[in-house]
Amino acid sequence: MGGAYLRWSLDAWRRPAAVFHCTPRSMRWVYRVLPPVLLLGVWRGLDDARGAAPWAALLADLWAHGVYGDYDLPGNTLRVAKSLVWGLLLMPALYRAGEGAPLRLARGMVAGLALVCAAVVWERGVYVGGLDFSDHYRITAWFWEMHVGGGAIDVYLALALPFAWWAAWTAPHGWRWWAAAVLVLVSIYAVLMTYSRGVYLSVALAWIALAVLARKFRLVAPDGSVWHRRAMVCLLVALVVEALGVLLGGSFMPGRLARSDKDLYQRLAHWQRGVDLLKTPGQWVLGLGVGRLPAHYSSQTMEGGLPGQVRWVRGTNGRTQVWLSGPARPGVRGELALTQRVALAPGGAYRVRLHGYAGASALLKVQLCERHLLYALRCQEQMHHVLASGDETGGWLEWRLQGPAFAPEGALSLSAGRGGVLSITVVQAKTPVRLDAVELTDPQGRQMLKNAVFAQGPRHWSSIAHANFLPWHIDNMLLELLIERGLLGWVVLAALAVGALMWAAQGVARQNALALVAGVSIATTLLMGAVISTIEIPRVSIMLWLLLIVSPLVRYPSLNHRVLNPMKGGD
Repeated sequence: MGGAYLRWSLDAWRRPAAVFHCTPRSMRWVYRVLPPVLLLGVWRGLDDARGAAPWAALLADLWAHGVYGDYDLPGNTLRVAKSLVWGLLLMPALYRAGEGAPLRLARGMVAGLALVCAAVVWERGVYVGGLDFSDHYRITAWFWEMHVGGGAIDVYLALALPFAWWAAWTAPHGWRWWAAAVLVLVSIYAVLMTYSRGVYLSVALAWIALAVLARKFRLVAPDGSVWHRRAMVCLLVALVVEALGVLLGGSFMPGRLARSDKDLYQRLAHWQRGVDLLKTPGQWVLGLGVGRLPAHYSSQTMEGGLPGQVRWVRGTNGRTQVWLSGPARPGVRGELALTQRVALAPGGAYRVRLHGYAGASALLKVQLCERHLLYALRCQEQMHHVLASGDETGGWLEWRLQGPAFAPEGALSLSAGRGGVLSITVVQAKTPVRLDAVELTDPQGRQMLKNAVFAQGPRHWSSIAHANFLPWHIDNMLLELLIERGLLGWVVLAALAVGALMWAAQGVARQNALALVAGVSIATTLLMGAVISTIEIPRVSIMLWLLLIVSPLVRYPSLNHRVLNPMKGGD
């Protein structure tokens, strides 16, 4: 951001008479409408999180937790809002590129998709095996937002995959086409490894739309040779074989398909409980506030209580402490653990030392597992009752973890690259435990944890939910907008999306290939929004904002030459 605006300033200083591209007239209303709507949603979110407390207490809470605290805290309002903030700030810089902006964005999407696919291939190879289609393992890649569930990678793949098709369709004969074809194959492999029925349907419809519309509007590939046409047909056949191999070569996906009716019933009940959170006319019009869905859902529904809490506080002595709590009430399923990623060493058992305080007897579970994010493989663990202590200064507890040694299966085995995650969980409901320090010692006696005494606050620490993801997601983008931003925010953002699709349709009618790709990408993301919440995932939602922003620039036929010949100009 700084580099873009610095370059703009330098160019304006060197060439004051130069004409710079500006925001299209059709998008200038966004500057006047979206910032007030966003500020209103943020204010409502912070005011709702404040409750009866003074604003000074809320600011102190934000200072203690920032945007890295639990999702029912005020910081979640800022976390969810930041994607639209970045999108609004990037608009002028993106429009400065003029007609070259869509091409730059398309190239960036291709590069990002390649990186995510590389992470998927690594994750599958190391943790479960690239060709094991029966293990109940669903990929997360580098989307750490999924530590509380959700479909971040699902939405991203649906959004980015049309650009893989664009890369193969526009690539000239030679190594560039082969590289693009490999990206398409690996991208479809990543889609299949999500085992998400919504992604499967959305991607299938997207590819059908790309083929039908490209033929209807006579979008001709740059390399119109017989070789290129045959190569694209062979690529399509390879994709069909790849999909059939996954669907028929394992038992996991057939089992998920068999549970579709039951899952749909549960999803409908989940949506209904979310809509029931809107109780007053003001909430229907303006929403609960940005980022406030988890707090309301967990406190107002019997099925949606948080499975635990992680609170970072500064003690009277000035040192940071972390308070762990179990489920919000008895009967709430699932767990929420304080976690840190560590490197695993072979050779024996690990030891854990905890310094803390418990006001009442609590059941504490400590695990060290081979784990990427959500799925635990081999584990060493220990579960103990921690007795209540009358001394608030606390004391030390030391346990030897029990379980198999983390020995690699061979020097060249992919499993040797597995990382580990230490997790600490309070199992009982309504039982807070204070931790002042945590130490993890490997079989060679080395202390493995970073920021073990919490001197740097939550740095290097995170949390991971297990078996209960309902409080954090409504699993529907339209309902999420309605619940948190009300009918006002819903209408404004819907108007932007509808306008973007109309501009993309104009570009397709004028034979602009990137208009087709951008329009299908936006439409696929909106379709995915019927079963996945999107706005709560800043790193994914900002990409949707960028696509919406460039949509007015793809409606012009003058881009056609640059798109169909991507290696000639365009920058």
